Amino acid sequence: MKKKLLFLILVSLFLVLPSVSSYAMYPSEVTSRTVCPSIELALAKSDGGLDNISCYDDYYTAKSVMDADSREDLVIIENGIIIDAKYALIDYNDIKSVTLNVYKSSTSNSKSTYIYSAEPDDATLIDYDYSTKRVKIRVAGVTGWIDKYTNGSIAYDIVPIVWIKSPQYYQVTDSNITHVFPGNVYGTGSNYAITIDLKPSMLNEGNYYSYDGHYFYTNLKTLINDYKNKTYENSVNPTNPYYNYYQYLPFRTKTVYTAESLNEFIASKTGSDSKLWNTGEAFIEAQEKYGINAAIMLSIGINESGWGNSTIAKDKNNLFGLGAIDSNPYLASNSFDSPGDCIKVYAYTWLSYGYVQPGDWRFNGANVGNKGQGLNVQYASDPFWGEKAAANYYQLDKRYDFQERKTNTYDIAVLNNNYQDGIYATKTPGGEIIDNEDPNNTGRYYKYQVVDSPIVVIGEETDASGKVWYKIQSDPTLTDTLKYTIANSKTVPMYEYNWNTYVYVPSEYFRKITDPVTVYPSYDTAGNSSNPNVVTVSTIVTRASYRYQTDAISGIKIGTDANTVITSITNQGGEVSITDVNGNTKSGNLATGDKVTVTFAGEVKTLDVVIYGDITGDGEIDKTDCSEILRQYYGYANYSGAMYKALDVNRDGKVDKLDASEVLRQYYGYSTINQ
Repeated sequence: MKKKLLFLILVSLFLVLPSVSSYAMYPSEVTSRTVCPSIELALAKSDGGLDNISCYDDYYTAKSVMDADSREDLVIIENGIIIDAKYALIDYNDIKSVTLNVYKSSTSNSKSTYIYSAEPDDATLIDYDYSTKRVKIRVAGVTGWIDKYTNGSIAYDIVPIVWIKSPQYYQVTDSNITHVFPGNVYGTGSNYAITIDLKPSMLNEGNYYSYDGHYFYTNLKTLINDYKNKTYENSVNPTNPYYNYYQYLPFRTKTVYTAESLNEFIASKTGSDSKLWNTGEAFIEAQEKYGINAAIMLSIGINESGWGNSTIAKDKNNLFGLGAIDSNPYLASNSFDSPGDCIKVYAYTWLSYGYVQPGDWRFNGANVGNKGQGLNVQYASDPFWGEKAAANYYQLDKRYDFQERKTNTYDIAVLNNNYQDGIYATKTPGGEIIDNEDPNNTGRYYKYQVVDSPIVVIGEETDASGKVWYKIQSDPTLTDTLKYTIANSKTVPMYEYNWNTYVYVPSEYFRKITDPVTVYPSYDTAGNSSNPNVVTVSTIVTRASYRYQTDAISGIKIGTDANTVITSITNQGGEVSITDVNGNTKSGNLATGDKVTVTFAGEVKTLDVVIYGDITGDGEIDKTDCSEILRQYYGYANYSGAMYKALDVNRDGKVDKLDASEVLRQYYGYSTINQ
């Protein structure tokens, strides 16, 4: 009892943390506020409180006053509920397992897409329609309107920016880009992250905000202002948007990896009881016959089947969640005789003659995409389904030293705007438009309409008038004379894709996006095996069960003797020496700031030891470390290097009171810091 009481006293003394409830954890239900009989304009404060500004009889007056006021953290409250704010995110944390339709306007019943509320924790608030009770949001590349109520429950909280502790963000390192997702925006949940691509050339190292994955910001209010004004001019890359290679690579491409490589990659991640085991041949065969990139299909299958271990994969050989619903995926109606049969049907029925075929109602571009464009629009409710598939493809490519990026020469371009009437494909530059020739579905419909829809550019040709046309890989399955096969997903025989069919589109409606990556990391910073023919110091360190960072080594527990680390790395083939901060040979337990020098195959790396929570470098985690975190947080200290890295105990990209709390929790035995 005394131990617990002392812990609580120290928490209050060292952290001065407000209680969870004081952060207005449920700002949509601030039922204790009865300041105004109707509409209240209030100022949100950083401590989670609200100061009344004035009362109004109607929303529209309060709105006009809020817009004219220079203060940035104003909110509008009605009946104890925050209904609008000058700068805010919306948070879905209060409601789970509900599908939210994203409508094209505040009054329309026509939806652009749909979102599973258990997946995206936050989105940007752009506008609010008081008459329809819908908010305009932007998330995962889509801008649209969602209802305030779903099945009688409030579908979201409006959280003013000043209350936001942990929004989603992108972290760019010297080698890659990672999307970090919060457990909730209040900073009380656990983050998870997915590394999605190599470092974009147009972004420097650092953390950025983006709700489309193309334009990046260092300030949330600047981002929201741009979204409201329908511009990206204040982003850090206004003229050079980023496109994730693995997310925007069209399906009508071929991976450089063989069936053997795919099988080896699968085997490195799962056991022989996985339904993905030894499916490499089936993926490659489907690629060759039906024109669907095998690596993209595998990446989707990994995501949908949990590496072939989901119940519907095991019981129904259903690798892609075909026919599944969010509330009960096992109810998926599609069963298959074998995993190979599932892959074949998926490539032909669902993709080649479905989502990837222009004219199909689900066609929004032939790539995995996001909620604004691609398969993700109509295929999956998770707004980041496309990014997760891209992350799997990235992991595959990284395992083999990025041979996909180094040897594939696909020239990708995307549609530069939304075009209601569409941009038609023709048989020759400026020639005959390709008609579907289906008497039951008449009309010329091989066209591109959705912004960012990608194409594979084979070459450029100029017509008699001087207009430039892109020669592109055909998305629909066409005959040798460039006619639709008049097939659909149910017809027999199964028409194979003709890899030698090319068509033309006017270049003025597209922009090339291929990011010229010139420096490829030769090591695996996530700890997975790299190309077995390219073993580096980073490989040696990660094989020894430590984490390799740029110029640092972590994953070392408190109380680990220097000889233990030397033995572990030496067993992997490296030569190791360890010194303390003064350059003396280290003996005893390691501490933050010690130096580990690893030599392998002529490569020499000196790495700073980082033990999270050991700020003072004495090899212990105690109250002094907690104090130093708070000194850094409040601006009384200025740590750098290994000590600064050790400050971020929970690895959420910032140093704050939560890090100090984690130190105290370990010190008093309530939890153990994950090194």
